[in-house]
Amino acid sequence: MSLSSAAKLKITPETAMSIQAVEKDFFLICELVGADPSSITELHWLTPENERVPDGEGFFRMGMKLSTQWWPEKKLVLMLPDLKETGAGNYTCTGLYGTERLSTSVTLKTFVPLSWQDAPVEQSPTLNKDFKVKCKVVANPAPFIDWLKNDEKIETDDHYVIEADGLLIKNAQLEDDGTYTCRAYIADIGTMSKRNIKVEVHVTPSFNKTEGLRSSEVVEGETVDVTCHANGKPPPSYTWIKSSKNANLGIVGDRFSVNDQTGTLTITNVKREDNGELKCEARNAAGFDTQAVNLIVIVKPNIFDLKNISSSTGETATLICRASGNPLPSLTFRKLSSSKTMISGAQPHDNRIVVEQRVDEQKKEAEGSLIISNVQRSDDGLYACIAKNKGGEMIKNGHLTVEFAPTFANTPMKEAWSWDKRPVNITCLAESIPNATITWRLNERIIDSTNPYFRIFGIGPQSSLLVTPSNQEYYGNYKCEAKNIHGSVDHTIRLHEARVPGRILQSKFEVATATTITFKIYGPSESGGRPIKAYVAQYKQERQSWSEAKNRTWSIDSPYTLEGLEPQTTYNFRFAAANEVGIGEYGGEIKHNMPKRSFPEEPTILTSNSPEGYTVSPYVDRFDFQWKIPADNGEPIDYYTVKCCPVQKSEVNKNEWTPTSDDECISLEHRTNEISTFELMGLRPDAYYKIELRAHNVIGFSTPAQAIVKTARGSDVTRTHDGSTLSSAIFIAIVIGVLLVIFVIVDISCYYVNDTGLLWLLCGKNSRKPREDDTKLGSEGKGLLNSGHREGKILVESTTPMIDNSLKKETAVQYDVKKAVSKTGFVGKDSAV
Repeated sequence: MSLSSAAKLKITPETAMSIQAVEKDFFLICELVGADPSSITELHWLTPENERVPDGEGFFRMGMKLSTQWWPEKKLVLMLPDLKETGAGNYTCTGLYGTERLSTSVTLKTFVPLSWQDAPVEQSPTLNKDFKVKCKVVANPAPFIDWLKNDEKIETDDHYVIEADGLLIKNAQLEDDGTYTCRAYIADIGTMSKRNIKVEVHVTPSFNKTEGLRSSEVVEGETVDVTCHANGKPPPSYTWIKSSKNANLGIVGDRFSVNDQTGTLTITNVKREDNGELKCEARNAAGFDTQAVNLIVIVKPNIFDLKNISSSTGETATLICRASGNPLPSLTFRKLSSSKTMISGAQPHDNRIVVEQRVDEQKKEAEGSLIISNVQRSDDGLYACIAKNKGGEMIKNGHLTVEFAPTFANTPMKEAWSWDKRPVNITCLAESIPNATITWRLNERIIDSTNPYFRIFGIGPQSSLLVTPSNQEYYGNYKCEAKNIHGSVDHTIRLHEARVPGRILQSKFEVATATTITFKIYGPSESGGRPIKAYVAQYKQERQSWSEAKNRTWSIDSPYTLEGLEPQTTYNFRFAAANEVGIGEYGGEIKHNMPKRSFPEEPTILTSNSPEGYTVSPYVDRFDFQWKIPADNGEPIDYYTVKCCPVQKSEVNKNEWTPTSDDECISLEHRTNEISTFELMGLRPDAYYKIELRAHNVIGFSTPAQAIVKTARGSDVTRTHDGSTLSSAIFIAIVIGVLLVIFVIVDISCYYVNDTGLLWLLCGKNSRKPREDDTKLGSEGKGLLNSGHREGKILVESTTPMIDNSLKKETAVQYDVKKAVSKTGFVGKDSAV
């Protein structure tokens, strides 16, 4: 059989040499071309060692598992999975084409692809140290390496050295920061790869060593921030360590917190055990540095020992105060009754008092001593110990008790009084420390406590003796004796028997009107041992006996005035003094004939004059004034006349006022004797007026009382009212009430004057008694009334002689007839009854 010369074996990929990367799967295809593929037999693959690769699963050779597979159209595939470098060589495909053996070969070359075995993309040299920028490249065949910095090529020099596994930087500086490019070339296969590496030169953290040991102070119980700062690149992170315990404070408890970025240590509720050295550690990739900080915990002063002490007068007292704190506090003292704090050493105001201080570092305590020599009673009291340091101060009080012998210096009682067997208290107060015991003596004899006329209350420091003097032997000198461990003292109290005052020696009258008389009373020569509380007057008409006499009592130093006497009547008067015991013997008898009925005394206008001699009205057009109702001299005052005329100061005599115009005078009558106030209306602003006030009775007018008043200038001064404006309902009620009062007054007037009115109809005409007013009128007044004159303006010409001017001047008595009341017995708040 002839074979076609065109038949041959072909290996795909069709190349004489195939270069493949290791660690990859690779296969070769062998097939008959140029003839029918089925005509080839005994087709198989041979290894570079000329071993036949069996069909199917294959076998291990050259560190690989070789196998073959049949593909359609009688293609034999050599499978070279996970290609190794040892798999390089000539692979042959052979087979029979009829009787002719065909074969073909392919040379397989392997290479190791480029890989970055040790080339981190970020690398950090340390300042001033040599550093190799690592770039270890694995490849076979071996690659060629070069370097770029910031896209500029690097050549080996004194600073940079290109080595097989990296770029050596000598004495790295901050300027060496940048992006370095490591490039690898494999010339045999024409491949190149590069890696960009960021290089940052790190600086080891460092603290400022010139500062020395830092200190930070904080008060116990407060919160403190302790900071540290180190220079480094990149910025370091911080850790705080307690040196004595080598404990990381960032993890030891809730009171501590550390900001590892800023280096701030925060301690809340600082405790005294936090005192001591702390270390701040700053660390970055280049290394670390530490700095010590001395934390000083300021502990507020604590006074833990201050005891009360006692000392006797004349001795030396030492008050000791002990305190702790950090730093140890200074100690001083202050007496609470004084505002001044004592100084160390002797006190400038009293060198008996010395303050001393000492410190015991071993016990961690301070001691202050207050030393008082020759102790006096005034040294007794509370003393404040004052401890101070940077954390604040503490004050604690201690008491110095000064013991002394009893004294009765503050017992004011030196005498006592009793009468009519009245019980009396005699009291002694003995001041002493310790308290004294008190005993009692009468006329140097110890008082028998079983005696029913004595009762003792308390035996010290205060004791009272209740004495019931049943006879004269209980009057005398009572002595209370106080005794304690430091001595004894006694105090005498004289018990007197009190009596009624002695006889009044003298009296005389000072002022007399028709119905009143005022006396001057000269007290008795002997008060009876007790103060005079009042004077008693008995008075009677000359024809009466003393049993018919009337009594009048005045409190001491009041006006001794009798009212309601009968004009032209002779009276006998006598007087007695009264004290707590009773009324003494009457004496100082005097007889006086009362004057005739007369016109009233001069009223007294109650004004407050300015230095210029006039009263200023607060209103521009009116003036309100008030007066004292004068004595009526036997006949009731029925009305007052008021005359008001404009005046000006006299040019000749500045103390006189002259009328400016009689036409502007105002004359008015005031018809009631119940109200002693009056309002003048219609005056001119900023003008002077002279007011004359006369009182009138049926006998005539009094001499006029005078006053000068000046009205206000400008607008009126508004009167103020307390409370809110009255409502209309209240206003109507007031109007109705006023009308009812007026109606009652008119009806009563009609009853008594005209025998008419509602009251007259109810009571009946015949039930009326003769009016008492008729009996009081003088003969001239009765005659005028009998002539039919009933108007109140009738002037009665009195035939009574005028009162002597000298006597008139002595009647400067403000007499208020409405308040004149005769009483029996003692009157006034100091009355002895």
